[in-house]
Amino acid sequence: MFLHHFFVFISLIIIELLYFWIAKKTKIYDLPNERSSHRKLTIRGGGLIFYFAVLIFFLVYRETQGLWMFAGLTLMFIISFRDDIKPVDTKIRLAFQSVGFVLLLYELNAFNLEGWKTIVIIFVLICVLNVYNFMDGINGMIGIYSLVTLCTLLFVNEKIVQFVNSDLIVYVILADIVFIFFNCRRNAVCFAGDVGSICMGCIIIYLIARLIIMSPSQFSYMVLLVVYGADGGFTVVRRLFLRHNIFHPHRSQIFQLLSNEGKIPQVAVSGIYAAMQLLINIGYFYVSYKYLYMIVIAVILSVAHLIIYNYFCNKFPGQIIK
Repeated sequence: MFLHHFFVFISLIIIELLYFWIAKKTKIYDLPNERSSHRKLTIRGGGLIFYFAVLIFFLVYRETQGLWMFAGLTLMFIISFRDDIKPVDTKIRLAFQSVGFVLLLYELNAFNLEGWKTIVIIFVLICVLNVYNFMDGINGMIGIYSLVTLCTLLFVNEKIVQFVNSDLIVYVILADIVFIFFNCRRNAVCFAGDVGSICMGCIIIYLIARLIIMSPSQFSYMVLLVVYGADGGFTVVRRLFLRHNIFHPHRSQIFQLLSNEGKIPQVAVSGIYAAMQLLINIGYFYVSYKYLYMIVIAVILSVAHLIIYNYFCNKFPGQIIK
């Protein structure tokens, strides 16, 4: 099994390096602008390796379970990667993403659950996907944070309740390690791009949704995303309250403020988020009242978000943080 995973790991490295070569030849770069956290030309779309990890899994195992998810993921991959190369019309992008999302829901049999469960699952999945879409803001965030979530899901799958083939999670973890090597540094070699954030978001959505459906603990497993979820969710609510366009690029999430205005190194901020989530995950397996634990953690993080946001607003009164 070690040799099997080793060859998969080497294959993913080769795919990533091949993409870098193609990206440099075709100039697929992320250009710095006033909202960027970087100042150098950086390869965009390095997160496509997440999709190829899932592709390799299905080529190796030829499983029928998850094929509709993979079809939806493929649509997401195609339109997101195309958008990374050259902006795609919003209607076309939403059409592809909507069909892909419906295929994902069909795979999860979400339309045949109890009415309220279907509504809750769809709402949760949309929130997770949108939150992940903004995660590629600073170096290391999407890679390290996702690694904590994926490793926790692997632990649950191996020790508590099996909800997928473990190698699906292992393959994605290997791809994430490859991406972290090139992204989690002061001057990143590549960014995940929309293709990376959307694909990783879809993969995490699928894994957590299957776990929720097959586990008696159900929605309390959303605690595995609570640190970034509280930041992203509170940011969306605040921007809606201020009547800002939530789909417009911004730098007002706490991890962005800590890095850009607070001058804390990007990788350090990403490490803090991941470490907090890891500690919360460990605590989850030791408490008895899991829903209460999740709610208390979410409230604490939301209050911390508000305090930190107000601190930066007061420290930079002449600067509109959007």
